[in-house]
Order: sequence, then structure tokens, then C-alpha cells
Amino acid sequence: MLINAEFPLPGGRVIRYTLRTSSRARWVSGWIRPETGLVVTVPSHATPQEAEAFLVKHQQWVVRQLDRWAARCAQLPRPWPYGTSLLYRGEGHEVEVCKARSGGVERTPDLRLLVRAPSAGIDGARRVLQRWLKEEAAVMLSRRVEALGASMGLRAKRLYARNLRSSWGRCWPSGSLSFNYRLIMAPPHILDYVVVHELAHLKEPNHSSRFWEVVGGQFPAYRPARTWLRTFGPCLSV
Repeated sequence: MLINAEFPLPGGRVIRYTLRTSSRARWVSGWIRPETGLVVTVPSHATPQEAEAFLVKHQQWVVRQLDRWAARCAQLPRPWPYGTSLLYRGEGHEVEVCKARSGGVERTPDLRLLVRAPSAGIDGARRVLQRWLKEEAAVMLSRRVEALGASMGLRAKRLYARNLRSSWGRCWPSGSLSFNYRLIMAPPHILDYVVVHELAHLKEPNHSSRFWEVVGGQFPAYRPARTWLRTFGPCLSV
């Protein structure tokens, strides 16, 4: 469960945060990210006062981190579940969750994602959405790798859509390519840039000038695409 909350600090400053209740949490914790702002997670049996005590105890860290991220947070939309919408192929979709025996996702023409989950809670819906996005990513990435690879005269041996934690794509010495499944949330041209980037590594394994010539030959606007990923990449999350 997520609740938008506020807490006044001495001196008149008000801290706005998301209170998240989790059955898996054993103690109160907090994090700050550009796409979510400040999130305080408490065990299911905890009280709001325990979250406030956490903020008092760590107020110097909280204030310092909020000030650090203020400018960047202002330009990033908050994705579901910390906001109301989830990106799919670069478009914001309203997420609606309902309880059902079997999990699944239906995408409607009016840009809604109807999520059916055995549990109507956030965690269950997130697992269903992640599974659906991985399946969608595998299909789309396979199509684009085949099409762009043919245009570049390059062919990957295998392709994987995975939850890569520190990169958007990876080219293995074996000739296989791995991609972050969350690319399905990005605009189509951003996904294409990452595909071209990793295909180019089949020819040039490093980031030499020759590598960027290969990338630029197929995708001339690669610099704006890189900037987009650095700026809005944090929004591609579930």
C-alpha cells in the first residue's frame, strides 16, 4: 500500500514522501530516487509514527539527498506506482489493477493497462506487469534485432530480454546479445538506438571511433538518444 504523506521538520521545512507498507519489510527504511522521490518503507504491522521517527533520526541525510536531487526530480514524471501512469513504447498508460485468479495484462486503445493479479496489492501487480513487459520486450527486440541487423549486415547468434541492473544492453563474445527488458517502455527510436549499439559491438568490441562510425552509419542521431537515456532512464521502471 502506498500513501502520500508530509512531515514538518524543525525550522518550518515540510518533507513530502511516499509511505510504503510491505509484508516483506522487517524494519523501517528509506530511499530517494529521481523517479520516485523519497519513499519510506515500513513493515505491515508498523505505525505512521515509526516512519516519522525514521525521518527525525535521519533528517540530515534526507534533507541533503532531497536538495541534491531537487532539480532532477522536477523534470522526471513519477511512474506507477508512485505516480498514476506507466510508460509503454514511450506513451503513458493509466494502470488499473483488479484481483483475479490468473494474472495478465490487457492494453486498451485508450492507453490503459488493465492488470489482473491474484493479489490486488502493489507487489502482486508489479510481478504481473514485469512478466508481461518481458514478454513484450522479447518479441519487439527480436523483430528489431533482425531488421536492423539485416540493414547493418550483422547477425546475433542469440537474444535475451533480461532484467539487467546496470546497463541497457550487452554483447557477449559468443555473439549473443542481452537487452534490458525495460527498453519496451522507452520510445521506439530509443530501443532502436540500443539495438544498433549492441549490434555494432559484434563488429567493433570496444567504444573506439570506428565503433561510433558503425553506430552513426545506421543511427545518426545517437547522441540525443544517449542523452535521453541518461535523463529519463530512471523512469523506465516498474
